[in-house]
Amino acid sequence: MIVSFTPNPAVDKTFVVRALAHGAQNRADESHVDPGGKGINVSRMVHRLGRPTLALAVLGGHIGRMLARALHDEGVASQFVWTRAETRLNVILVDSATGASTRVWDRGPQADDDVTQELLALARRSAAGAAVFVAGGSLLPGMPPDLHATALADAAKAGARTILDADGEALRLGLAGRPFLIKPNIHEVSALLGRELPTDADIVAAGRELLDRGPEAVVISLGSRGSLLVERRRVVRAVPPGVPMRSAVGSGDSMVAGLAIAMARGDDLVEGLRLGSAAGAATAAAVGTHLGERADVERLVPLVKIETLSG
Repeated sequence: MIVSFTPNPAVDKTFVVRALAHGAQNRADESHVDPGGKGINVSRMVHRLGRPTLALAVLGGHIGRMLARALHDEGVASQFVWTRAETRLNVILVDSATGASTRVWDRGPQADDDVTQELLALARRSAAGAAVFVAGGSLLPGMPPDLHATALADAAKAGARTILDADGEALRLGLAGRPFLIKPNIHEVSALLGRELPTDADIVAAGRELLDRGPEAVVISLGSRGSLLVERRRVVRAVPPGVPMRSAVGSGDSMVAGLAIAMARGDDLVEGLRLGSAAGAATAAAVGTHLGERADVERLVPLVKIETLSG
């Protein structure tokens, strides 16, 4: 079982507009609504790839009920802590003429200590039956900034292998929970370490510096250039096949799903890198916040290029 932990989920609303004009009225050619949040998307992709998963989140209000219904309709097992406050709604504007997307992420509602403690208790119960526990995304306002660290440490004590996929303070403080693997993108690593990473050598050095903060493995997403797996004794690059790029939203979450599946199976992380790269590419080719489909992921897996740089 792969358990995902999403303190601040969302419903993502995508509008596809031709030649988006800022400061003017625009009419959408199409629109889509999807469940959102890093952990939520991890569980959705894990489910699509045929593995058991359980999504944990805090939900509230009409938007929360909409998200719960969407997960139910997809067949994704889930458990929630319910609040009266409204779950956030994110908006993505996709310019179909250029492929560029403009994103507006809401902060989410205020959470009190009761909500936080209920969520942690739910995570502890669920981690007892988990092979892999994935903590992802931002935190609700009012939650302790080290919440991911607490949840990850509890999950590890229960016997789960752990993954952290977050940015900013949630990533920095989450490292104290000693996740087995972290998956930041290059911009998040650069911000965390406070320096630019212009070359592959710089990126590898940054990955090794992050290893000194606790994780056993670091996967750094490089956008269209693929990703790097950095471990103590090896560095591996994965380059996904070229696909028509429609939206990057959810690609990193899809990558995490592939890594989590490999960890749950006991496979080498390189196989997770391969599967995750294919899942990320399939999602990048989907419009807005849609995730890639299983058939597309399976078609792309053999096309991922793997290169061992050291080790």
